[in-house]
Amino acid sequence: MGVNLSNLDLNLLVVLDAVLTEQSATRAAARLHVTQSAVSNALARLRAVLGDPLVVRTRRGLAPTPHAVELQPRLRAALEALEGVTRDAAPFDLATTTREWGLAFADVHGVILLPKLVDRLRREAPHASLRVVTLDRMFATSALAEGGVDLYVGIPGVPMPGCHSQPLFEDELVCILRRDHSSARKPLTLARFVELPHVQLKIVPTRGREIDEALAREGLTRHTVLTVPSFAAVPAIVATTDCVAALSRRQAEYYAQTLPLRILPIPLELPRVKVSLHWHKRVARDPAVQALRGMVTEIFAGK
Repeated sequence: MGVNLSNLDLNLLVVLDAVLTEQSATRAAARLHVTQSAVSNALARLRAVLGDPLVVRTRRGLAPTPHAVELQPRLRAALEALEGVTRDAAPFDLATTTREWGLAFADVHGVILLPKLVDRLRREAPHASLRVVTLDRMFATSALAEGGVDLYVGIPGVPMPGCHSQPLFEDELVCILRRDHSSARKPLTLARFVELPHVQLKIVPTRGREIDEALAREGLTRHTVLTVPSFAAVPAIVATTDCVAALSRRQAEYYAQTLPLRILPIPLELPRVKVSLHWHKRVARDPAVQALRGMVTEIFAGK
């Protein structure tokens, strides 16, 4: 027998959705602007009503029970339908919204995007906020589809079901090395490029293979001495060692403003880096997400 909705506080379902999305009572409380004890109390009431633990504590946070896993997509769809009703009733106002947007991107885009985006939001949407989600968490939890992420800035890869995208910018891959490196003052030949010690960036297993694939076509391999999962680590390592690395020109020029780096062309035929903005169909007509999309697009366009 189902639960009588007249006897159920629907706010409990909002709490459950936040907990299942965040997998943390602390993060769910911050997202909902309530105390952690309020989240715990709501979970206790829902457990009694639904007759299931819903989440259990693990070393990585709160893990959903099988019943909660089955319930989550139906719960999200129901809440989206209710949110649609309220959006129709109350026109979106950027100046007064308290919306928290979820963004996901590789860390290198953050150093370029976030300062300008936060400054713009402070002026145009002073009561709103941003929450940045790591790429591994976004892909692991299907956060675009399930509500944890509103926009994703990244290189198009495997098609994401139900998602839309628009191009943001294109760039070329370049080589960075220490400004006083012995190879910094002369053209970088392919033979020298292969011999130098490389720092390789690998955020996800399916990305970052362009250089190795191009070298393989020439029957060559490079000397990779370090593989890192973060853009931010690469320029700092290169600036203080004899290693070289490949970054997009936009990224390289940003870091070269503050670090002793030199930028050289890579002596290979490489595909251009294409970065796009992605969002799920669930927020395609959401005026809040449309407003954020416009801001992000304009910032990357230099407006």
